Amino acid sequence: MKNVLNRVLGALVAGMAIVSPLSSVAPAITAYAAKTLTASPSHQQEVGWYNDYHHEIWQADSPNSSTMTLHDNDGGFSAQWKCGPNGSRGNFIANRGLFWGLNNPNTYKDYGYIYCDYDCSWVSGSSGNAWIGIYGWAQNPLVEYYIIEDCKNWSPAQDPYAEYKGSVNIDGGEYKVYTSSRNTYTIEGNKSFTQYISIRQNTRTKGTISVSDHFKAWENLGMKMGNLYECVFDIEGWESDGMADVTMNMCAIGGGYHHPKDNSVQNVNMEYNSQYKQMRFTWDAVNGADSYGVAVYLAGKWRVQEKDITDTVYTSPKNLTLGKTYSVAIAARVNGKWDTANAIKNAVTFTVK
Repeated sequence: MKNVLNRVLGALVAGMAIVSPLSSVAPAITAYAAKTLTASPSHQQEVGWYNDYHHEIWQADSPNSSTMTLHDNDGGFSAQWKCGPNGSRGNFIANRGLFWGLNNPNTYKDYGYIYCDYDCSWVSGSSGNAWIGIYGWAQNPLVEYYIIEDCKNWSPAQDPYAEYKGSVNIDGGEYKVYTSSRNTYTIEGNKSFTQYISIRQNTRTKGTISVSDHFKAWENLGMKMGNLYECVFDIEGWESDGMADVTMNMCAIGGGYHHPKDNSVQNVNMEYNSQYKQMRFTWDAVNGADSYGVAVYLAGKWRVQEKDITDTVYTSPKNLTLGKTYSVAIAARVNGKWDTANAIKNAVTFTVK
C-alpha cells in the first residue's frame, strides 16, 4: 500500500531481460487457455480481459514470482504472492473489475448504480502490510481512489500525509474518509494527483460494496469525482506474503457499461534461441484479423519488419546483437485497419544477454 504508487499503471511497455541463453525465458501464460497469470522479476505485469472483466497482476522489487488465477464462472480470482520479508521492499497487486480506459467522457452518474458483491478468504503474514477492497482511477480531476474493507498490519489512516475529511455510514458500517496529495506515477504520467480513501471501521471479508454511494459521499465532502478510468476489486501486498481467493461480481445497473472492445494483440510470448541468437514471438489470435504486422523501435523510430503475417507467430532475424535492447510492437489488421496505437502501447521490450 505505502509503495504501490511506484509503478506505471495500465498496459504500458512490459520489460523482459534475457538473463541467460535458454530455450525459453519467462513465458507469459495465456489467460484464455489456463486462466492463470504469473508475474516475476523478468515479467512484472499482465493485463487483459476474461469473461467481460478486466484483470491485472503486477509485482516489483521481489526476487520471487506471484500468480493470479481467474475464475471462469464469476468475476473472482485467486492470488498468491511472496514479497517479503526479504529486504527488497516487494510490492504486489492483483485486481479484476470494470474498465473504461483513458479519456472516458462519463462519470459514475452515467453508469446508473455501481456495486460489488464479494466473498474473500485471505491470509497475510506478520511482515509488511496488505489490504482488500475497491480500487480505481478517475480523471478531471485526476484521482486514485480506495474503498478498504479489510487490512493487515497497517492502515492509510496512519499515513502522516492523510487528511481526515469525515465519517460516512454505508452498507451497515462506518467508513472514515481521508485524502492525500501525491506526486508520482499516474495513468497520465508522472504528475500531481489526489487520493480518496474510505476505510471501513468494522472490517469484513464479504458483503456488498455500494461503490456509487461512496462516490456520492465523497462529493458531499467536497471531493469531486470526475471521469471513470476503472473500478476493480483489488488485493495489494507490500513487503508481505499471502494468498487469497475471491468470489466477486461487479455491476453497473442501468448505466450501459460495456466491455470496450479493441483489436489489440494480447498475451505476447517470447522464446529465445541461443544457438541462432533470435527471438520467436507468439500471441493470441485477434477476432476478425486477416493479417498481423511486426515493428521494431530503432534509431528513434518504429520501423515495420513484417506486415503480411497470417499466423500468430513471428521469428526474428538471426544473430541479434548481444547486450542490445529491442522494443517490438505487434499489430492486427481488422477490416483493413491496423491497430497501431494499441500495438505500440503494449510493446514488449527485451535485452539480449
